[in-house]
Amino acid sequence: MLSFIKTPYLQWPTRDAVTIMWETSSEATGEVTYYATERVHATGTGRFESVVVSERMVRENSRPRCIHTVTLDGLLSGSSYHYQVRSDNDRGGHCESASHPLRTGPEEHTPFSFAVTSETGGTCSDDNNREIFTQIARYRPDFLLMVGDAVCHGKKYSDWNRFFFDPGQHVLARTPFFLVPGNHEENASWYYDLVAYPEPKNYYAFRYGNTHFIGLDSTAIVTYQDGKPHLNEKGFGPGEPQYDFLIRELSSSNDAAWKVVFFHYPPYVSADYQVDEMRILCPILEQYGVDVVFNSHTIVYERSHPLRNNGLDLMKGIVYVVAGGAGACPQWFHHTRAWHTAHAVAVPHMVQVSIAGTRLEMHAIDYEGRLFDQMIIDKSNRPTVM
Repeated sequence: MLSFIKTPYLQWPTRDAVTIMWETSSEATGEVTYYATERVHATGTGRFESVVVSERMVRENSRPRCIHTVTLDGLLSGSSYHYQVRSDNDRGGHCESASHPLRTGPEEHTPFSFAVTSETGGTCSDDNNREIFTQIARYRPDFLLMVGDAVCHGKKYSDWNRFFFDPGQHVLARTPFFLVPGNHEENASWYYDLVAYPEPKNYYAFRYGNTHFIGLDSTAIVTYQDGKPHLNEKGFGPGEPQYDFLIRELSSSNDAAWKVVFFHYPPYVSADYQVDEMRILCPILEQYGVDVVFNSHTIVYERSHPLRNNGLDLMKGIVYVVAGGAGACPQWFHHTRAWHTAHAVAVPHMVQVSIAGTRLEMHAIDYEGRLFDQMIIDKSNRPTVM
């Protein structure tokens, strides 16, 4: 018998391509059938095409698994498609997915939206994960930023389904996700097996619309020893691959209207688990005009005032948002706010962000669908509106 271990999910959308992945219970062939939807409410109209998929065998303990990957290219920008995957093995086994929508990346000046969450592998209940993904589905973002700790134990294979792929399957089938490592990913091989990002996969950058996004691996910058954070012994400076990558991406993206950076360890948060060592990045981000930084690690929601040079700067400051997401718990809330904190609450949540030209709007939504914080940045009308 052949079955899906992970139903199809989307990766790495560009203006003319998107990658689809899924996992089956044993070795099998794979095929994707897709068609361009010619009218918004059309049913079954379009050009049907099939693509043969590449397979790669992995092992979970002693059990073989088959991860399927295909990139659909030559697509039209900002266009809607539907796709369906199927797999067959030589023993007559067969599995076939439902038909799912996908959308390619937009042209530069087209408005778009994305969601941000994290900590599905956190300490709260599995129900919270399902509720957070339900809220994400309501807003139908173009993609999802996942700021680490998608699982509790990254080296434990079953965690990837329990905490992330199973509760999120209805979202991930239609919404590409960009995950960066948190400490709970444990730099496990499963992280690298299950995503389709450019090498080395733990840090990367992409352009979406008029915005340049950079995802970093903060666990390669800071390590924990005896329960305390320390800068990696290699440091973070010229010659270190991730440092050189960051400088290259920031310096080459001056044509972007917005710059968004996301990584796990937070340089600013009033609750526990602030990682002061990560402030080594802040002067670099300030120098190159980064607008917003998303973090996690501390399982709360917290938004900073605009910050620059370790102080308030309403005109040119960076806003740091800790989106502790599904893992947020009341017992993690810090009742004394730090000087840099604009708003803080400990409730399971997701963050919805929309960008249209020079205007960015962010809404923080709890697991029951209530709005509890919002931010607007309008570059044509600074300062930042809180």
